[in-house]
Amino acid sequence: MEQCISRRNKLIRVLACMAVVLCMPGLFCACRKKSEVGNADLGDYHEYLGDYYYDCSISAMVFETPEGEEEPGVLYRQVTDLDALSKNCPIPICFFFYSGMQADTFGLFACIEQVVEQYHDKVLIVAIDALAEKELSSAYKIEALPEVIVIKDNRQKARFEGQNRGEWTAQDLANWIVTEVTG
Repeated sequence: MEQCISRRNKLIRVLACMAVVLCMPGLFCACRKKSEVGNADLGDYHEYLGDYYYDCSISAMVFETPEGEEEPGVLYRQVTDLDALSKNCPIPICFFFYSGMQADTFGLFACIEQVVEQYHDKVLIVAIDALAEKELSSAYKIEALPEVIVIKDNRQKARFEGQNRGEWTAQDLANWIVTEVTG
């Protein structure tokens, strides 16, 4: 009886592994499709963005239509060359330094995603995990989180320093970004 259960468990594991292996090529193909809607018409800065990746420490928030979907949405793509992106992006970039350890990270991201959706042709938001990217945080003199730096023409144009603003909300931060990139 134990041998039957053992054989059945092995068969189930083998079948599960085969299912994963057979599905993987389709998943990789889906991630590489270029956008039909969104930021793609703003130049070739997309060459500095990688695949859709929600757990990387530096990711661009783009408004694109994923393969198999009809409606565009905010997607996260890994930034493969931040320096080149900063130099070649035709629209302002906001470096959004954050920490996943903060209490209201999800609220901040929700407001920032609204900015991306409404102003994707006017700004590119790059989310940077300040704890994982300590060298970059140090280079930009990040002292408290969250902090947002607007980069235009490879130069710092403006800076939102949360610790120097007293009380503010996620919506205040989103409004500041819109004002800085449209004004």
